[in-house]
Amino acid sequence: MKNEGENPSKSGCAGETETAAEDIPAILRTLLIADDVVKLKTLKGDFTNEKASKLSHAIAVVVDGMTLTALKDKELAKGMVSVFIEHMRKGMGNPLPYHHLLHLLAYTHQLEVEGVTHDPSELFESYAWVKSEIDLDDIEEQRAELEEEVDDLTEQFRLVKDGRKDNQMFA
Repeated sequence: MKNEGENPSKSGCAGETETAAEDIPAILRTLLIADDVVKLKTLKGDFTNEKASKLSHAIAVVVDGMTLTALKDKELAKGMVSVFIEHMRKGMGNPLPYHHLLHLLAYTHQLEVEGVTHDPSELFESYAWVKSEIDLDDIEEQRAELEEEVDDLTEQFRLVKDGRKDNQMFA
């Protein structure tokens, strides 16, 4: 195959992957499982990190496109939300990106997810709660200070791990 290993959107095959909206939840389920397979094949050594990264990125692009389509179609969004929930329960990958996409769809269409109807007013309540828990006025300075502290702790850990912490030559 001439374009083997290439991204289909760059190889001229992108038109072949277009499918009717009713097929999107089934395709989404397949892609989420494929993402798990990519991770497993990488762990097993069948895929290089580079190939796994390219495949996972391509899967993410398609999932993002499906989500954009579902933002305009409540019934499609309901179907995708159920697939995301199923995958987050059964899948092996990081559920956080799917959790974000699920909430994006739920808030857009005010969908009920696991017994909770998502109302966009919750977004303001969440911001108010974050603001009450973390001083956001100087958040950039806080991050810089914390990054420096974490870097120092990481260096100390590395020295301990290497057995050089109590060695006067490295003190």
